[in-house]
Amino acid sequence: MAKPTLLAAITCVVIGCAAEHSERASEEGLRLINSTELYVKRIGSGEPIVVVHGGPMLDHGYLLPHLQPLAQSYQLTFFDQRLSGRSAPQVDSASVRIATFVEDIEQLRLSLGLERIHLMGHSWGGLLAMHYAIKYPQSLRSLILLNSMSASSAIWQEEERVLARQITAADSIERETIRETDAYARRDPEAIARLLRLSFRLQFRDTSRVNDLRLYVPADYAERSRQFGYMMVDLADFDLHDQLTAVTVPTLTLYGSHEPAAQLSGPLLHQQLPNSELVILDEAGHFPFIEQPEAFFDAVSGFLDRASGQ
Repeated sequence: MAKPTLLAAITCVVIGCAAEHSERASEEGLRLINSTELYVKRIGSGEPIVVVHGGPMLDHGYLLPHLQPLAQSYQLTFFDQRLSGRSAPQVDSASVRIATFVEDIEQLRLSLGLERIHLMGHSWGGLLAMHYAIKYPQSLRSLILLNSMSASSAIWQEEERVLARQITAADSIERETIRETDAYARRDPEAIARLLRLSFRLQFRDTSRVNDLRLYVPADYAERSRQFGYMMVDLADFDLHDQLTAVTVPTLTLYGSHEPAAQLSGPLLHQQLPNSELVILDEAGHFPFIEQPEAFFDAVSGFLDRASGQ
């Protein structure tokens, strides 16, 4: 993997994050959505929040334990995107496009009988959430963009370059050491997890907290990743900023102060979205729900309370 960034995760194939949890869910399992089987998990009760995980090709598990407190007041629907996590490992190559991933969200909403939803997207999931808000504004009660990927390919790539400049010689040596192992050559899940953990490390303010990020590598990681390569055509050149001016639902844009987006794409998103709030959490990076859980929960739950009251 050339550099520890979202771009590297996309271009060099990626893994999923998952964990086993003991809480009871109102639903958990595969569900036929838009011609593929998606893994769905629902917890809590109240107004519906649909959660779109990052990655690409992570799964819902890395978010679940940190968002679970919201289930005291809201019904949370987590799902693994097509090709991700526990969802079906094979799909039609023509369906590996942003438009299909967005339609998966809408068909999931309809399948579950939900009306207007709070839509929450983290990182790569934030880009999907923005596309959804542009296409289906009538289906939204609010939009929550957590550490979102930029709405512009040019700004996204600049943020990736900022992260790449933080790579140290020790990081490079550690990366090559992993890549030279027999385990990595076999695409052993544990070896891939080590490499991904190293890649995500720079996206934390406190790099030791990367160990709190629960990583799961499916056994068929390489094949899923190969299929996801068909998405690259949609990521080469895009800019949603003009279209976002028509998204009028209450919107929260939230970042950690130690990620490039806090200075680059975040303020621009806030400027383009006419009904948005911008929150920058101190002493946090791309995973503020791990590094600053109390401040994160206060910001998200406070926003949801205000949005629900409208």
